[in-house]
Amino acid sequence: MYLLNNYYNLVEKPQKKILIVDDDAALQHLLNRFLSYNNYLTEIASNCRTAREKFQEFQPNLAILDINLPDDTGLTLCEEMHKSNVMIIMLSSMTDNNYILEAFSRGADDYISKPFDLQILKARIDVLFRRRATNDLQPTQNNSINLGNLKINFYRREVVLNGRIIPLTALEFDLLYFLANNPNRVWDRAELISAIWNKDDYDGDDRKVDIHVGRIRKKIGDLNADFIKTVWGRGYMFELSSCNAVKLAD
Repeated sequence: MYLLNNYYNLVEKPQKKILIVDDDAALQHLLNRFLSYNNYLTEIASNCRTAREKFQEFQPNLAILDINLPDDTGLTLCEEMHKSNVMIIMLSSMTDNNYILEAFSRGADDYISKPFDLQILKARIDVLFRRRATNDLQPTQNNSINLGNLKINFYRREVVLNGRIIPLTALEFDLLYFLANNPNRVWDRAELISAIWNKDDYDGDDRKVDIHVGRIRKKIGDLNADFIKTVWGRGYMFELSSCNAVKLAD
């Protein structure tokens, strides 16, 4: 029975795949061994060219990217990769807030500064995978929201604007869908953190909400972003009256 149970676990729970992109050979080796030991499948790349090739071949679930790479910047890779709905952690010695904000604007799901603790890195990776699994399985009252030229489909996890798919990250989609599915009510940052972020992933920085709302507005365009209202001193509200939205029940 023990062997049979293990067999089903292997079938039902395939190993998650992580692409490591860093030009520090020692750090590559360390991360590769550590993540492999923790039952992740890994591939490594030392530059952007190799990273792009490995990304296509390996099709990772998550990418860990350094910013400073020999042939390009990890921020460019981040922007390219997040369009495929891959989770991204930036792992960099760049601690200036401008780099951190730029990384989030390009699609990063998390940012960890070097030097770092391996166990903290693992915890953040686990949280991203756990949140993705929860979001994929969580039932919802309405699976489609029609805002005229903007359509949000929960089960497909897809946002379409004027017939074009908008490449939102998993967290951006969750935040937009939550606001749209709970409209005409002000949600403060703490409430949004509690509803969208896993409690283990919250580091006390409420600015994450502002960053992700800004990214959503940028991607869907200023004219279409008017329905996400900033209520100064309180939080955000999705206002149906501003866009004549019609919610479509299952």
